[in-house]
Amino acid sequence: MAKVVSTAAVSARNSVSFWTETVSDTFVDLECRSGGGRESIEGELAVQTLASLDLARVRASAQSVHRTPAGIAASSDNYYLVGVQTKGSCLVTQDGRSAAIGNGAFALYDTTRPYSLLLTDNFEQLVIRLPRTVLERHLPEAARLTALGVSPDPGAASLLVNTVKFLASEIDVLAPDVALSVSQGVEHLIVAGLGGLAGGIPDADRFSRRKLVQNHILENLRYESLSIRSMADQLHLSPSSIHRAFAADGETVMGWVWQQRLDRIREELLSGKHQGTLTELSVAWGFSDSAHFSRAFRQRFGHAPSELLRR
Repeated sequence: MAKVVSTAAVSARNSVSFWTETVSDTFVDLECRSGGGRESIEGELAVQTLASLDLARVRASAQSVHRTPAGIAASSDNYYLVGVQTKGSCLVTQDGRSAAIGNGAFALYDTTRPYSLLLTDNFEQLVIRLPRTVLERHLPEAARLTALGVSPDPGAASLLVNTVKFLASEIDVLAPDVALSVSQGVEHLIVAGLGGLAGGIPDADRFSRRKLVQNHILENLRYESLSIRSMADQLHLSPSSIHRAFAADGETVMGWVWQQRLDRIREELLSGKHQGTLTELSVAWGFSDSAHFSRAFRQRFGHAPSELLRR
């Protein structure tokens, strides 16, 4: 049974705050602003769950929707949203790109990074919310495909639109095992539609992303808890995009982390400033296993760390 919420239940004066709260509860923490010269928002939102997917039908007056850094910091939501336009139009902006989607088209946006939607008056949009891991399992480069419109030409896009329209009205009659199969079919249609865009998108921001990750690593180099997941959470990047930033140069992220730690330890030993044990020094730079540290040091520099300590 769909859960339906409408601004008809509140006064025009309270409609924007009510709508913002409703949309945030349904998707992720968002900021909504009325548009089209209005001071209020009129809207209706119906949401249903289909196995791993949440499907919402949004009908409303003109507005802009913003996923802000503050909203991201205030929550741990880790989803992709797919907006399927069925009436009116929407301008999706994320990662420095913008895509205008009209009736029958769709676009992807990532809730772990800021984005905005500009929606025309009396629009209807069907929004699919799915966990990042679900989409990236089939499409590892999904984070690079945000704010790119998939046209309504015959193909995956039109199949997805027709399927989602059907689900919006018939989802209640699906048996659980059928619902799971249908949800997987929807995932594959999304992947098929976005997959056609992947080949033509250069990873132009790889170098800036690598520099961002490197700076974060150097600032947190001493912490044993430093990991791909902690970097992704704090930098609002996907783990796959962090891996890609280093893989193109034949490196791994954690390999670079260990190299930097070993270099700092060697510098400290050569300076003669360290007065404690090697174990104390290695622990201070994020190594939890002294044997692992000694092996890694010898492999990188060709001699044991104890030789520098004796000097």
